[in-house]
Amino acid sequence: MKLELSREWIPEVEGLPETYSQCFRCGACSGICPVKKVRRDFDPRVIVHATVLGLREKLFATPILWHCSQCQSCVPVCPMEVKPAEVIRALREYALRSGLADEDTLFEAGRLARVNPGKCIVCLTCVRVCPFGAPSIREEGYAVIDPAKCHACGICVRECPARAIELQPAAEFEILRYGGVS
Repeated sequence: MKLELSREWIPEVEGLPETYSQCFRCGACSGICPVKKVRRDFDPRVIVHATVLGLREKLFATPILWHCSQCQSCVPVCPMEVKPAEVIRALREYALRSGLADEDTLFEAGRLARVNPGKCIVCLTCVRVCPFGAPSIREEGYAVIDPAKCHACGICVRECPARAIELQPAAEFEILRYGGVS
């Protein structure tokens, strides 16, 4: 498989830190990343470098961007002020806007809660407890969760009295599921 280098799409990615291209792959971000500690396939340094090179297919072919917990641990350790978490956030927003990612991708990666319409009793609990304003009620009579606003914190899942909301375990919690580093 030959990787195609093309930076033509980069200007379409809104919110990229101006410093993103200064990454020299030192690995400080990877060394501090809690997700990297439990997932060998996740590496913020590789994501930033793939962005610099314009490897669009590599970045969006898998749900790897959604494994980032957005904890921001990588930001203060970067000697070049690249802000890898912000690079990843901008890439995620671009993926959603351009149809390169969908709600199923986010749900499977543990980054989006999902409502089962058949179980929803429209009690408004999710709307009331969500600190990010992600849930809303459709005219059809069930809740939906806005993927752009959902932080996958799990508050709505815990508080839903009908148990109508599901959330997959996020990458950084896989160690709990398997009892060790993958």
